[in-house]
Amino acid sequence: MKNIARIVWLLAFCGFCLSCREEDPGMTPLVVGGLRAEALSGAIRLSWTPVEERGFLYAEVSYYDFGTQTTVTELCSRYTNTLYIDGLLNRYGKYRFTFTAYDMQERPGQPVYIEQQCLKAESYYVVVAENPITLTVEQLGTNAQEPSEGPLAQLIDGDPDTYFQSFWDEYTYPELKPSGYHYVTFDLRQEVSALKFQYWNRKRGGSLPQVVNIYGGQDGTTWKLLSHLENLPSDPGSSYTSETILSEEPVSRIKFEVVQGTDTYQPYFALAEIEFFEIVRALIDPETE
Repeated sequence: MKNIARIVWLLAFCGFCLSCREEDPGMTPLVVGGLRAEALSGAIRLSWTPVEERGFLYAEVSYYDFGTQTTVTELCSRYTNTLYIDGLLNRYGKYRFTFTAYDMQERPGQPVYIEQQCLKAESYYVVVAENPITLTVEQLGTNAQEPSEGPLAQLIDGDPDTYFQSFWDEYTYPELKPSGYHYVTFDLRQEVSALKFQYWNRKRGGSLPQVVNIYGGQDGTTWKLLSHLENLPSDPGSSYTSETILSEEPVSRIKFEVVQGTDTYQPYFALAEIEFFEIVRALIDPETE
């Protein structure tokens, strides 16, 4: 009985000592709570309950990036409670995000974590080639050739000092006045689903394109709008390179229609040179690499 009493007394004494022991001075009692992780395509949006304690300074969020095989750490200030993390892949399974609160003395609190798997990352295209499309004057057409200057052939002669000029002399040639906007057509003689173009403005004089419609087609009669361009370069001799223009169906003909030029009161325009490029793209699926 004496031994049993002694053991009970020792246990009680140890419990009393433990209860009187001070907290670890190197750790704060702050904890990030209310963790949520929303699965997105190739990304995860993290959120948590705002930490309202006055002693809270920031939250540290860390996770292992399977792609780079490194641990990534993000610091979130006391004024935010969300974090968007992209560049993730569904094929790696669940990511583990560890949250640690820090106080004003930058002492860490108790780490907590949440796990989530993102949705599959979307496939995307990359450009693998930009192939110039050779043009001859027989492949060009227009509804508005000015008979006194700027023949169509000079639009593709490689000389920036020459130019194409659309119709303006209606007083001398009233019978040649076109109806509607002035345009130039290009028979590419090959089907493309993605293309771009570059042009150079006339160096001196003339009205330069400001608003342009780009159409695609197959037969030269039926056209589908592919791109609408505004605020194009207005300096003489300047150039413009388009973004990649996509077509849902392959096209072999292009119409370059000028809706407005720098001379807002006249429909005509001038261009020194123009070039077209076939854009070859490859579809990348990051989930299968």
